Amino acid sequence: MSDRFRFGANWLDYLRSVRIEHIQEATDRLSELVGDLKGKTFLDIGCGSGIHSLAAIRLGASRVHSFDYDAESVLCAQEMRSRFASVPNWTVERGSALDEAYLRSLGQFDIVYSWGVLHHTGEMWKALDLVTLPAKEIIAICIYKDQGIVSRAWRQLKRLYVNHPSLRPAVTFASLATIWGPKVLLLPHRAIPDWRNWKRKRGMSPWHDVVDWAGGYPFEFATASQVTNFYRERGFEPKIVRQFGRIIQMYEYVFVATRPLPERSISIDQKRTRPGNA
Repeated sequence: MSDRFRFGANWLDYLRSVRIEHIQEATDRLSELVGDLKGKTFLDIGCGSGIHSLAAIRLGASRVHSFDYDAESVLCAQEMRSRFASVPNWTVERGSALDEAYLRSLGQFDIVYSWGVLHHTGEMWKALDLVTLPAKEIIAICIYKDQGIVSRAWRQLKRLYVNHPSLRPAVTFASLATIWGPKVLLLPHRAIPDWRNWKRKRGMSPWHDVVDWAGGYPFEFATASQVTNFYRERGFEPKIVRQFGRIIQMYEYVFVATRPLPERSISIDQKRTRPGNA
């Protein structure tokens, strides 16, 4: 049994369907989120498929470094690089967002980007803390909203998915029904066009997002006030706090450094980095 979803296997399958239009949508969304990347350095923590690192290259980043804990995700990002932008200023390797020594070894980047990743590390608050180390100007992240009983129920379903293969079809069906059921029932005329146009959501694939939601474990979540207060204490002010999703809800954040960040030690004790309920 495994206690972790194979995110990389899902990304490798997604890679087979990637087209230029997916890349363009990802590029447009990244530009809208973090602004001008020309001449800036970009760190992609938990790079997954690598499509957003590719978007940073297309937007003129001077250097892009991508890493992921999942070896199959690293392979996927390397293939994305080889296929669409085999350039010397984009590097891809395996690494962990929970490895303080590794993050320190990377130096600092103008933009640190980790979209929908840190809540899957198993130690979310530690990861949220550690990603401040390489951040020179901007941190852009996306974290699941604490939806109370809904979030806690899905955490149990995701654990069943990763630990009991025989239950995966049922949990995947529950994921499909959760994400698409209300639209099919209430706006049936929109279901097929929205499925076809799903790539407009950061260049993603609707089916691979369904699978990712079904199996995405470890799985944590937080309120917006918890996250914003956490980063304010570390010298980052929220520039964007944007909720999206109706059934499954997330917050997209962009934080900007408000003062020069000194060298500091970070506790490896998750209990000491976790904020109180807000």
